[in-house]
Amino acid sequence: MLDSLLINNFRLLENFEVSRLGRINLIVGKNNTGKSTVLEALRIYAGNGQRELLDSISAEHDEKYRVKETERAEPDSPLPFQDFFTGRCFPADDDTAIQIGSSHKPDDVLRVQHVFLTEERESVVDEVGETSYRVRRRIIPKTQLQDEVGEVRQVLQISKADRRYPPFFLNSGYSRLRMSASDAANFIPCSVIPTQIISPDELADEWDKIVLTEYEDVVKQAMRIIAPEFENLYFVRNEEGRSAARPTFQRSAKVKLSDMARPVPLNSMGDGMLRILQLVLKLLSAKGGFLLIDEFENGLHYSVQEKVWTLLFDTAKKLDIQIFATTHSWDCIESFTKVAVARKDVDGVLFRMGRSVRTSDNGRMIATVFDKVALANITQADVEVR
Repeated sequence: MLDSLLINNFRLLENFEVSRLGRINLIVGKNNTGKSTVLEALRIYAGNGQRELLDSISAEHDEKYRVKETERAEPDSPLPFQDFFTGRCFPADDDTAIQIGSSHKPDDVLRVQHVFLTEERESVVDEVGETSYRVRRRIIPKTQLQDEVGEVRQVLQISKADRRYPPFFLNSGYSRLRMSASDAANFIPCSVIPTQIISPDELADEWDKIVLTEYEDVVKQAMRIIAPEFENLYFVRNEEGRSAARPTFQRSAKVKLSDMARPVPLNSMGDGMLRILQLVLKLLSAKGGFLLIDEFENGLHYSVQEKVWTLLFDTAKKLDIQIFATTHSWDCIESFTKVAVARKDVDGVLFRMGRSVRTSDNGRMIATVFDKVALANITQADVEVR
């Protein structure tokens, strides 16, 4: 679990630090202050910057993540992942890198660095005198590029502590070299709940993982927050959704209610029921890792939010999950604060993002942290923190 957070040179967060985190963290701030950017940075940190993850994040923003064949001969063509860096361009020096991790533990920081690399083929003679060849990669300082002879490739180099992961080749036909099994084992489980609706098929897959286990009761408890008459949930094949363009069956959710003789579609019960299901299924799949929620209040009436926060606090403690959620809603802040202040066993922290007013900071994004004591004072005084 992260005790603090450092994000450098990632999008608009050039030098951003949160001095203290809890198990449950609520992020507030005006539009375009970087709340969702924090969630993206945590996704990259949890996934150790794997290529498929960076591709997915870029695609969500309609940003470039592949070089087309026709573009490889164009030296001025934009390269993949440039938009990740502050200013939407790669740094001019070798030392500036995207950094994500704990601000208190330098060895825990993930680095994403843009570098120039050349490959040299060298011969190796084994014990019996047979000669083989291997490729040796050498990083070229940007100040020495003009002196380099031979083909030079631009890459992203990902590293964490003393571990350096295989590089991304940006301006060639190469992608990323294969990641080892030990590298993949270092991923942190990370579930993401976006602002848009998660597909029924994805929810069905999450349900299949926990059905007939103790976690099935957690889902039922959550659904009863909105519908006390809820009894059970089923995912069935939706034959009406099958077509020539989509030859496989889709799945849809059906709900059994105590006052109904037949199951009813979950989609007919309102956005709140669907949002609750998304929250709890993604929460359970985040065991031992992160749950990231963009705009917590979506679909949830203010009257149920305190109960939902209570469920999240309880389950996060049991399953060792660290939660990060964003909000624009004062109702969400109030309900979070009530639960955070009341819980002595689970640490809840709110931090507000905004531009510094100090002249020396040049308008950079900063975080103001509110712990339990500060949160209690906020609600009593009705102080605006959004």
